Amino acid sequence: MRRRTTIGAVVAVAAMAATLATPAYAQTGGTGGAGASADPTFYRMPFGARDLSAGMTGTDVKTLNWALRGLALGTPYHAYFQQPTSYAVRNLQAASGLSADGVVNRYTRKAMASRMLKHKASWYGKGFFGRRTACGKKLTKKTIGVAHRKLPCGTRVVFAHRGRWVRAKVIDRGPYVKGRKWDLTQRLAKQLGALKAGTPKLKVAVAP
Repeated sequence: MRRRTTIGAVVAVAAMAATLATPAYAQTGGTGGAGASADPTFYRMPFGARDLSAGMTGTDVKTLNWALRGLALGTPYHAYFQQPTSYAVRNLQAASGLSADGVVNRYTRKAMASRMLKHKASWYGKGFFGRRTACGKKLTKKTIGVAHRKLPCGTRVVFAHRGRWVRAKVIDRGPYVKGRKWDLTQRLAKQLGALKAGTPKLKVAVAP
C-alpha cells in the first residue's frame, strides 16, 4: 500500500509540473489568464470559417495576425488571439466605423480586405516541379509559396480572393511580365480558387 501511495504522489507531482511548464496562452486559450471562457484548443480552420475573438487559437488566427500586421497594426506572427491582436482589431473597427467589440466577423473581415492592396497575379506549376526556387526550396505540387521580384525570401504575405484567405511566404523570384506583381505556386492558386482565373487581381497584405 505504501508503494502505491508513493507512485501516485510522483505521478501527481509530475502532472502539476507539466501544467506549470505549459505557456500561459496554452492554458487559457491565448489570453494569458483571461478566464474560464477561453478555449485552449488549436483549430486548423481557414480564415473566415468562424468569428474570432480573444482567447481563441488556430490557423485562422495566425492568418488574422499576419493580415493585421500587413496593415501596419503591430500584431505578432503566432496563432493566438492575445491582447495585441485585440487592440489591433478594435482600432481597425473604430477606424472603419464599426462597433469596436474586438470580434472578427464578416464585417470586420470586409473592412480588412478594403484596406489591403490590390495586385494582379499569375501562377506557375507544371514544368517547374522538381526544380529549386531562387530561395532554395524544392517546388512540388504541394508547395505553398509565392514569387516576387524584390521582397526578401521568407517574407510573409496574406492573399485574399473572393472570400478565401491564404498565408504564404516568398520563395522565388518573378514574375517578369509587365503589370504582374506576384507569381503564385499552383497549390496556392488552388487554395485561393484562382486556378481558372488567369491573372486575377488579389487583395494583398505584406507582413514585414
